[in-house]
Amino acid sequence: MMKSGKKKALQLCIAGLIFLGISGEGVGQMKAAIQPGNEVKYNIKPDIFSDTEIISIFSATKKDDVKVYYYDTPNKDFLGADYIHRLRVYKDSDKTDITYKKRFSNTPIDEALIITEDHGFTGNESNYKFEIDIKGGNRAFSISRKEKLKETVKVSFDDVDTNAAKKLILDNVPKKVQNWDSKAWYNNTLSQTEMFGPAEVTKYEGIYAGYGADIEVWNFQGDVMVELSTKEDDASKAATIERLWHDELEAAGYLSNDQRSKTSFVMGN
Repeated sequence: MMKSGKKKALQLCIAGLIFLGISGEGVGQMKAAIQPGNEVKYNIKPDIFSDTEIISIFSATKKDDVKVYYYDTPNKDFLGADYIHRLRVYKDSDKTDITYKKRFSNTPIDEALIITEDHGFTGNESNYKFEIDIKGGNRAFSISRKEKLKETVKVSFDDVDTNAAKKLILDNVPKKVQNWDSKAWYNNTLSQTEMFGPAEVTKYEGIYAGYGADIEVWNFQGDVMVELSTKEDDASKAATIERLWHDELEAAGYLSNDQRSKTSFVMGN
């Protein structure tokens, strides 16, 4: 009798699992809600922060020297459609990477998440980053994917050939990026792109007001921008850091009036 009861329970359990699978409500079938991380960013006054001051004030360690390039048409058609293509080449390394970013600069975050899900994203894509950029009081949702590559003869820290870089961008573009609007539009637009940059960037890792911090010094055409940032998955904690850093930076006289993005710093938007 006991064996029969166990057998019947097992049959009911299997039937339930089959039903869940058919109905699409099983664990493996459920559509995961996108839970973006957060990156809090502030530009700080570049005239204050030399290498020595960064190391001292932020207890920082120098991490990388990088050259950063952006690719867009002369009319910035990609940027106008919220696409960003960024190439980074590292000094004293064979490391190169391309970041493909779709940024919802003028779309409320809730709407941006719905649009993203409508394009087939679930939040389970481990090779994509879903993030809310928080800078200067503004918030924007973005999806990005980084492709790590090796330096080549035509793409190196010392020199980047524009056509070779464009070919790398096309050869490695994720299908979800290429097909977001249409593959034909994307490919045609990419074929018309030119290079913006390079910006010469020095990256540091440190700490500010009790939280881990990244500090980046960007030099481009005689202009300098210094960005302080940190990443935080928890939205309420990110908001706490945002307020704390703002107050601390303002009180210390470090906060810059210029809160442009790094993309705008190089591309002029």
